[in-house]
Parts: sequence; C-alpha cells; structure tokens
Amino acid sequence: MMNQNMSWIELSVEAEKTALDDLINLFSRYCSGGAVVEERPAARAIVKGFIAEWERETAEKLEVALLLFGKVASISAPTVRVLAPEDWSESWKSYFEPQHVGNHTVIVPTWRTYEPQPGELIILLDPGMAFGTGLHASTRLCLAAIEREVCPGVRALDVGTGSGILSIALAKQGAVSIDAIDTDSVAVHVAQDNIRLNNVSNVSVTQATLYSDAAPEDIAVFRETGYNLITINIFADVIIGMADALVNALLPGGTVIASGIISCKADEVAAALLQAGFVVAERAREDDWIVIIARKP
Repeated sequence: MMNQNMSWIELSVEAEKTALDDLINLFSRYCSGGAVVEERPAARAIVKGFIAEWERETAEKLEVALLLFGKVASISAPTVRVLAPEDWSESWKSYFEPQHVGNHTVIVPTWRTYEPQPGELIILLDPGMAFGTGLHASTRLCLAAIEREVCPGVRALDVGTGSGILSIALAKQGAVSIDAIDTDSVAVHVAQDNIRLNNVSNVSVTQATLYSDAAPEDIAVFRETGYNLITINIFADVIIGMADALVNALLPGGTVIASGIISCKADEVAAALLQAGFVVAERAREDDWIVIIARKP
C-alpha cells in the first residue's frame, strides 16, 4: 500500500466528455493510480489525478501538457492544489458509501458499517489511489456484466485491474482462477491489499500489460492464454490497440467484457473487436458510458 502520510499534488480539469479518453490517457502517463473521473451535468466531467509532492517536476510537466491540450480540446485550465494526507483521503472517502450494483453485488468501503442481506455478494474495498471504487459508471457496468456472464469454474483475466474490484467480483462469482494485471505499481499493491481483505486466494496480481503498439516499453508483456473470460475496464483507445491480444488470450467460445468506453467511441471499439475476430453480442449503457460484451467464435 502507498504511503498515506505524504502530501499530494492534485491536478484537475473540467472537460467535455468527448475529450475524456485523451485526458485519461494523459493523466495515466503521469499520475499515481491514473485518472479519476467525476460526472457533471451537461455532458461534462471533472478529470483529476494525484502526484506525490516530491515529484513536482512531473506535476509541472502534466500541467503544461494539459495547457497545450486545452488549445485543441474543450477543457478548462488545470487547477493545481497541494493536499495534506488527510485532505486527499477525505476528499473522496466522504462521498463513498456502500453501493448496490447489479442484482446482488454490494461494494462496501472499509471505513463504513454495513449489515449484509441474504443473497448479497459483498466486496470490501479500500481503493487507495487506484481507480475502481465502483462509483464510476464504467465499473458498475462491468460488475453487472460479471453477474450475468460468469459461470463457476471459468478461468479469467482482468486487464487494468486498478483497485482489484473486478477480480474480487470474478472470484466471488465462482471463477476458479483470475490473473489480474496493471501497468501501475500502485494499483498492483492496492489490488493485492483488497484481495487479502476479501479473503480471496485464487487471484494473482502482476505488473504487466497485454501487447499493443502503444504498450509501455518498460512494462512486461503478459502472454498467458487459455482464458474463458476477460474483463478490461480502461478506455477506448487502449481496448482498440489490444483487440488482437484479447482474442488471442481467449479460448474458443470465450467472452470479453470491455468497458471504460465513452459512447462516442463505442462504434470504433466494436469495429476493432469485429476485425480481431470477435462477435459483438451485447452493448449496455449508463449515462455516457458503454460496456461491450463480445465473444470469440
């Protein structure tokens, strides 16, 4: 787990949702745990990220990149503030309540008290600085799809695991083994902590990525295959770049649950999956976010 006693630099911008994919990609290059997206009315959102205070040079580079991006996209000038440990922690913990998702999944933050009801599947979660609280529509869409798609005994791969929330859901829904990968070392540690918190023993977390032309050169490429199910909740351009790797990692008849897709990018993602050899079986939507369920023939 990360050092929660240090101060953090928070950078945030308000943007039209059509710019979200590019912004998430930009924040993910610089920020611990990637980007956090908070929905706003009128097709806009707040995108923010956190950088350790001792990495001020990195924060300055991101600020410049955001200012340059603002010349070609509809985003606000970046807001920069330094948060004491208790400030960044409470800034998002204050609105993270137990949340019901799908038919029986309940996400319970570790600092809340919740009395489980019969038949509920409880996921205890402390996201730390990793993306994946279940508050975001893309995560909720994935969790609901997991309820529908997971059969006991499946072997699963969770690409871009973040807080580990989808891996935990896969395990508690009956997946026999789960490999979870993420390029961010912070996310790897957070996911491992949450997996232990939920007494899940069949999830292995690795700092790695699937192959794509845009894969970071300093991150190992994950080459395991033979999966029945893959979840990937990142963003559209990454999914497009990994489409061939996704189909190669699946067994015939296997399924990919792909989310983190803003609605204006859904057709591009579906086309890339079709070109890679998938059959697109279903799309579901919440707000401006889409999950695509595709199957390998």
